[in-house]
Amino acid sequence: MTNYQVISADSHVIEPPNVWKDYMEPAYKARAPHVVREGEFDVWKCEGTVLGPVAAYAGAGKPSDKLKSHGTYEKDAPKGSYDPKARLDEMAVDAVQAEVLYPSVALRMFGIPEPDFQAACFRAYNSWIADFCKPYPNIFKGIGILSTDDIEAAAGEVRRSKKLGLSGVSISVSPEGRPYSDPTFDPLWSAAEECDMPISLHILTERKHKQRMGEDFLSGQVTESVMVQDALARMIFSGVFLKYPKLKIVSAENDIGWAGYFLERADYLHDRRQVFHKMGIPRDMLPSHFFHKHVFLTFMRDRSGIMLRSIIGVENLMWASDYPHLDSTWPNSMKLIERIFAGVPEGERRKIIAENAANLYRYA
Repeated sequence: MTNYQVISADSHVIEPPNVWKDYMEPAYKARAPHVVREGEFDVWKCEGTVLGPVAAYAGAGKPSDKLKSHGTYEKDAPKGSYDPKARLDEMAVDAVQAEVLYPSVALRMFGIPEPDFQAACFRAYNSWIADFCKPYPNIFKGIGILSTDDIEAAAGEVRRSKKLGLSGVSISVSPEGRPYSDPTFDPLWSAAEECDMPISLHILTERKHKQRMGEDFLSGQVTESVMVQDALARMIFSGVFLKYPKLKIVSAENDIGWAGYFLERADYLHDRRQVFHKMGIPRDMLPSHFFHKHVFLTFMRDRSGIMLRSIIGVENLMWASDYPHLDSTWPNSMKLIERIFAGVPEGERRKIIAENAANLYRYA
């Protein structure tokens, strides 16, 4: 049992303007992602890739009619989104004791088309987030990001991230050209297993990110979890987890309500369709077995998933605040937790809001 009462398993930094200027390797420094002032607004840009306006990464605690699509660091980015000491005060407001930290701007960099440049951008971020977390290692657990165009290099970055003190790494939720069941990914899974580094599949990290508007945007948001479902199903059915029995995968911010049906359907097909399709796992080992052993899922306000927790697995679920993004539960996380966990036994609730994350990310 952990001493932590509440851990957010998926929160975010908003990278300050100097990150890539200060941390980029010399060969790429002239091309580094940077902030430009367009009129009255701060916008992140990186050569041909638009990384978005600063205000798009904030919005926590604001009512819907006060949200902004554009803004500046000074007016719109909470200081705690880029300053670790200031962040402690913002967490205290929400009664959250610890956070697993993902990027904001860097998540959009999965769309950078040049593999070597993308990998350099990710290495710079990994070095910076390690320094961000370093003063408070029992509060902040940083998640690095990886380019997977060069698998051997990605495996090397897993090992470097471990040495930096990071607690996991994140890859694209939807790889380009080859699925995660492809054996070419084996060196990556092996390195993650060797280093005891969970690998995350975070929402909105597809290699080719589509710019959606209006109803197209909203329909895409509703169905976003389809990509992580495909990735997990392929890894399970192909036998990736049979080959790498200590590998841990985190579905980050894809919510959880879909997982109950996913597991029931996977188990049914595994039994019923064996005669038609060669599978990478034995018939007497159900897909749900591998899911419960290897897969963790973060969510914010998914009451439907909590109702299905006995199917999905209580030990597989991890609550998150998503601070400081606009979907964040901050500063009302405790009220939300009370509401969505109504009727849930205290022991199960403690696992989901703190203990599971503490165990996975090795909180002391």
